[in-house]
Amino acid sequence: MVDARNSILTGTKAASELHRDLGIRKRLERSGGGRIDVFGAIGHLGATLMFQPLDKLLGAYVPADEPGVLITTKRPLPVQRFTGAHELGHLYMQHEPSFDDEKILRRAPFAVSSPADAQEQQADAFAAIFLAPSWLLAMIVAKQKWLPQALSDPATVYQLSLRLGTSYSATCYVLERHKVIRRDERERLLSHQPKDIKRSLLTGYEPPDWRSDVWLLTNHDEGSLIEGGRNDLFVVRLRENSGAGYLWDFDALKSAGFAVVADDQEAIDPDLVGGLLTRKVTTRSNDRNQGEVTLQERRPWLPGKPLNELHLQYDLRGPEAPGMWEPDLRRVLEAA
Repeated sequence: MVDARNSILTGTKAASELHRDLGIRKRLERSGGGRIDVFGAIGHLGATLMFQPLDKLLGAYVPADEPGVLITTKRPLPVQRFTGAHELGHLYMQHEPSFDDEKILRRAPFAVSSPADAQEQQADAFAAIFLAPSWLLAMIVAKQKWLPQALSDPATVYQLSLRLGTSYSATCYVLERHKVIRRDERERLLSHQPKDIKRSLLTGYEPPDWRSDVWLLTNHDEGSLIEGGRNDLFVVRLRENSGAGYLWDFDALKSAGFAVVADDQEAIDPDLVGGLLTRKVTTRSNDRNQGEVTLQERRPWLPGKPLNELHLQYDLRGPEAPGMWEPDLRRVLEAA
């Protein structure tokens, strides 16, 4: 049990050291938040990163003069990211070769009774802390202005998971680990299925594939980089001062390659004529995986400075496709 505690401490300490060495916290604070770039960290440490359709493995780490990391393409992006963080742990702590299957998802990273050996326990703890440190959790919660009690709400926890880049279930454990919720609250949250949470957000719209994620974007996402999947849906919910003649212009979504699949509005105070409305537009990307878009609330007949803006960058290339990680491939081609 003492060895297990030492392994957990070794893994968590290594994750914090790598955050510091790569300046990850400072970079995210400057940019206003975002996910931790686990694949970029692997590349920064000099390993070649490949994605392949592995049948029995989630990933592998092979040490050498030019070390290599392999990750399956048969799982969604959050699993690819956790597998990448696990292999990154092996790489950073200079472990022996490791071939990792589904067990890395089933093990509890901080259980002193884990059946895994010391090397795997260290990599498990490393991955959990590297992807979801307490400071990143606090940064996202502050940006979204979520109150503490909101983190017991399945819909909020699901949105938190999208911004962390972790699965919904893993995020429930993250909140318990950082003492944000109790164990019984974690169990209650785990009883909710992500599909039901997505359905409540879409209110009647049926997507072709419920495996796609559904993001709720508000003015609190101003300036954010949205990192999701190719088929993800985005519910943009914004207050609109229509009583004063101001309207949100969603044509910018179409210009950015998005299709609007639903457009709803509701009065914030139904008894007040000409008051504030909430616009709720559901959209998905048609043909672009990367770019940026700026929505503006303005009086259509008056040019000039808009009343409000929502500027977003998006990277919807997940999950990673088979082949060499794109930045590595670019470097190879440029050097050829």
